Amino acid sequence: MAAQAARLSGDFGDPADHPATGQVRELLDQVIAIREATDGEFDLPSLAKRAELLAAAHDTLAAALED
Repeated sequence: MAAQAARLSGDFGDPADHPATGQVRELLDQVIAIREATDGEFDLPSLAKRAELLAAAHDTLAAALED
């Protein structure tokens, strides 16, 4: 209800303050760490894990937009 009132009033706040921002940042940090650990080599398990993390980041952002 508060999110709907904020939308209607045009008060969107600072996106950096939204909980989803921190969650997505953590997920992306994990993606970067995995990429750096594989040192540019093709590694199917790490690619699958990165895809899983990116999908989770997408889902987090999509849920935040629905709020």
